[in-house]
Amino acid sequence: MSTTLRQLRWRTIGDDAAVTGLEHVELKISDSQIAAEGVAIGGAGEAAFGARWRIVVDAEWACVRSLHLTRLGGPTLALRHDGYGGWSDGEGKPRKEFTGLQDCLVAGSPFGLMALVKRLGKKAEKAQSLEAIVVDVAALEPVKATVALKPLDGGKKLAVTVGDAAFEVELDDEATPTRHGAAIALA
Repeated sequence: MSTTLRQLRWRTIGDDAAVTGLEHVELKISDSQIAAEGVAIGGAGEAAFGARWRIVVDAEWACVRSLHLTRLGGPTLALRHDGYGGWSDGEGKPRKEFTGLQDCLVAGSPFGLMALVKRLGKKAEKAQSLEAIVVDVAALEPVKATVALKPLDGGKKLAVTVGDAAFEVELDDEATPTRHGAAIALA
Protein backbone atom coordinates (compact mmCIF):
# COMPACT_ATOMS: atom_id res chain seq x y z
CA MET A 1 0.00 0.00 0.00
CA SER A 2 1.47 3.34 -1.03
CA THR A 3 1.03 6.60 0.82
CA THR A 4 1.64 10.12 -0.42
CA LEU A 5 2.29 12.85 2.14
CA ARG A 6 1.71 16.54 1.48
CA GLN A 7 1.90 19.59 3.67
CA LEU A 8 -0.34 22.53 2.90
CA ARG A 9 -0.30 25.92 4.58
CA TRP A 10 -2.37 29.06 4.12
CA ARG A 11 -2.00 32.49 5.71
CA THR A 12 -4.81 35.00 5.98
CA ILE A 13 -4.04 38.67 6.26
CA GLY A 14 -6.72 41.30 6.32
CA ASP A 15 -7.22 44.91 7.29
CA ASP A 16 -9.24 43.65 10.25
CA ALA A 17 -7.13 41.82 12.87
CA ALA A 18 -10.09 39.47 13.46
CA VAL A 19 -9.49 37.78 10.09
CA THR A 20 -5.72 37.31 10.40
CA GLY A 21 -4.79 33.66 10.74
CA LEU A 22 -2.77 30.63 9.75
CA GLU A 23 -3.77 27.08 8.80
CA HIS A 24 -1.46 24.08 8.44
CA VAL A 25 -2.65 20.76 6.97
CA GLU A 26 -0.92 17.37 6.88
CA LEU A 27 -2.44 15.41 4.00
CA LYS A 28 -1.99 11.62 3.75
CA ILE A 29 -3.25 10.03 0.55
CA SER A 30 -3.34 6.22 0.57
CA ASP A 31 -5.03 3.51 -1.48
CA SER A 32 -7.90 3.34 1.02
CA GLN A 33 -8.50 6.96 2.10
CA ILE A 34 -7.38 10.57 2.19
CA ALA A 35 -6.81 11.87 5.73
CA ALA A 36 -6.22 15.54 6.40
CA GLU A 37 -5.25 16.87 9.80
CA GLY A 38 -5.25 20.62 10.24
CA VAL A 39 -4.50 23.26 12.81
CA ALA A 40 -5.94 26.74 12.47
CA ILE A 41 -5.34 29.87 14.53
CA GLY A 42 -6.92 33.21 13.93
CA GLY A 43 -8.85 36.19 15.10
CA ALA A 44 -7.99 38.69 17.76
CA GLY A 45 -9.26 39.65 21.21
CA GLU A 46 -12.60 38.01 22.05
CA ALA A 47 -12.75 36.53 18.53
CA ALA A 48 -9.36 34.75 18.83
CA PHE A 49 -9.45 30.99 18.35
CA GLY A 50 -7.29 27.93 17.91
CA ALA A 51 -8.66 24.69 16.50
CA ARG A 52 -7.54 21.34 15.24
CA TRP A 53 -9.48 19.12 12.91
CA ARG A 54 -9.28 15.84 11.04
CA ILE A 55 -11.25 15.13 7.89
CA VAL A 56 -11.22 11.71 6.24
CA VAL A 57 -12.34 11.34 2.63
CA ASP A 58 -12.64 8.07 0.72
CA ALA A 59 -9.83 7.20 -1.70
CA GLU A 60 -11.67 8.51 -4.77
CA TRP A 61 -12.51 11.90 -3.18
CA ALA A 62 -16.17 10.84 -3.59
CA CYS A 63 -17.42 11.44 -0.04
CA VAL A 64 -16.27 12.91 3.26
CA ARG A 65 -16.37 9.98 5.71
CA SER A 66 -15.71 11.82 8.97
CA LEU A 67 -14.95 15.15 10.59
CA HIS A 68 -13.50 15.61 14.06
CA LEU A 69 -13.07 19.24 15.14
CA THR A 70 -11.82 20.52 18.50
CA ARG A 71 -11.69 24.15 19.51
CA LEU A 72 -8.62 24.45 21.74
CA GLY A 73 -9.71 24.89 25.33
CA GLY A 74 -13.27 24.14 24.31
CA PRO A 75 -15.68 21.58 22.96
CA THR A 76 -15.27 18.90 20.30
CA LEU A 77 -17.56 18.01 17.40
CA ALA A 78 -17.54 14.67 15.58
CA LEU A 79 -19.55 13.68 12.50
CA ARG A 80 -19.42 10.36 10.66
CA HIS A 81 -20.79 9.34 7.27
CA ASP A 82 -21.83 5.71 6.75
CA GLY A 83 -20.99 5.70 3.03
CA TYR A 84 -24.68 5.37 2.10
CA GLY A 85 -25.94 8.90 2.78
CA GLY A 86 -26.43 8.79 6.56
CA TRP A 87 -24.61 10.96 9.10
CA SER A 88 -24.24 10.48 12.86
CA ASP A 89 -22.62 12.44 15.67
CA GLY A 90 -19.75 11.34 17.89
CA GLU A 91 -22.10 9.30 20.07
CA GLY A 92 -23.58 7.45 17.08
CA LYS A 93 -26.88 9.37 17.12
CA PRO A 94 -28.27 9.88 13.60
CA ARG A 95 -28.18 13.42 12.17
CA LYS A 96 -31.15 13.01 9.82
CA GLU A 97 -31.02 16.66 8.71
CA PHE A 98 -27.79 15.82 6.84
CA THR A 99 -29.01 12.65 5.07
CA GLY A 100 -27.81 12.50 1.48
CA LEU A 101 -25.07 15.13 1.83
CA GLN A 102 -21.58 14.16 0.67
CA ASP A 103 -19.56 17.23 1.56
CA CYS A 104 -18.55 18.60 4.96
CA LEU A 105 -16.56 21.82 5.21
CA VAL A 106 -14.93 23.70 8.06
CA ALA A 107 -15.97 27.30 7.36
CA GLY A 108 -13.03 29.35 6.12
CA SER A 109 -10.74 26.34 5.62
CA PRO A 110 -9.36 25.91 2.09
CA PHE A 111 -9.16 22.11 2.49
CA GLY A 112 -12.94 21.52 2.62
CA LEU A 113 -13.40 23.32 -0.65
CA MET A 114 -10.44 21.41 -2.11
CA ALA A 115 -12.14 18.10 -1.23
CA LEU A 116 -15.42 19.27 -2.79
CA VAL A 117 -13.74 20.42 -6.05
CA LYS A 118 -11.77 17.16 -6.29
CA ARG A 119 -14.99 15.19 -5.81
CA LEU A 120 -16.71 17.15 -8.57
CA GLY A 121 -13.77 16.77 -10.98
CA LYS A 122 -14.69 18.14 -14.43
CA LYS A 123 -18.16 19.02 -13.15
CA ALA A 124 -16.54 21.84 -11.12
CA GLU A 125 -15.99 23.64 -14.43
CA LYS A 126 -19.74 24.40 -14.61
CA ALA A 127 -21.73 26.80 -12.45
CA GLN A 128 -23.74 24.93 -9.84
CA SER A 129 -25.18 24.91 -6.34
CA LEU A 130 -25.22 22.03 -3.90
CA GLU A 131 -25.95 21.39 -0.25
CA ALA A 132 -23.17 20.63 2.24
CA ILE A 133 -22.56 20.45 5.96
CA VAL A 134 -20.68 23.55 7.08
CA VAL A 135 -19.13 23.87 10.54
CA ASP A 136 -18.19 27.28 11.91
CA VAL A 137 -15.23 26.99 14.32
CA ALA A 138 -16.61 29.64 16.72
CA ALA A 139 -20.14 28.19 17.00
CA LEU A 140 -19.00 24.55 16.61
CA GLU A 141 -22.46 23.75 15.29
CA PRO A 142 -22.87 21.97 11.94
CA VAL A 143 -25.50 23.43 9.61
CA LYS A 144 -26.80 22.52 6.17
CA ALA A 145 -25.80 25.30 3.78
CA THR A 146 -25.85 25.98 0.07
CA VAL A 147 -22.48 26.07 -1.66
CA ALA A 148 -22.51 27.83 -5.04
CA LEU A 149 -19.59 27.56 -7.47
CA LYS A 150 -19.15 29.73 -10.56
CA PRO A 151 -16.04 29.10 -12.68
CA LEU A 152 -14.02 32.12 -13.76
CA ASP A 153 -11.00 32.34 -16.09
CA GLY A 154 -11.31 28.83 -17.56
CA GLY A 155 -11.91 27.03 -14.26
CA LYS A 156 -8.67 27.91 -12.43
CA LYS A 157 -10.61 30.51 -10.48
CA LEU A 158 -14.00 30.11 -8.80
CA ALA A 159 -16.51 32.55 -7.39
CA VAL A 160 -17.75 30.71 -4.28
CA THR A 161 -20.66 31.36 -1.97
CA VAL A 162 -21.03 29.30 1.22
CA GLY A 163 -24.20 30.32 3.02
CA ASP A 164 -23.88 34.12 3.30
CA ALA A 165 -20.10 34.27 2.70
CA ALA A 166 -18.88 35.05 -0.83
CA PHE A 167 -15.24 34.92 -1.94
CA GLU A 168 -12.99 33.94 -4.84
CA VAL A 169 -10.72 30.91 -4.97
CA GLU A 170 -7.75 30.28 -7.25
CA LEU A 171 -6.71 26.66 -7.84
CA ASP A 172 -3.52 25.02 -9.05
CA ASP A 173 -3.45 22.05 -11.46
CA GLU A 174 -4.18 19.60 -8.59
CA ALA A 175 -7.25 21.59 -7.39
CA THR A 176 -5.33 22.86 -4.34
CA PRO A 177 -6.39 26.41 -3.43
CA THR A 178 -3.53 28.86 -3.93
CA ARG A 179 -5.85 31.65 -2.80
CA HIS A 180 -9.04 31.18 -0.77
CA GLY A 181 -10.69 34.52 -0.13
CA ALA A 182 -8.09 36.45 1.88
CA ALA A 183 -5.99 33.30 2.50
CA ILE A 184 -2.96 32.64 0.34
CA ALA A 185 -0.99 29.40 0.06
CA LEU A 186 2.55 29.42 1.40
CA ALA A 187 5.20 27.50 -0.51
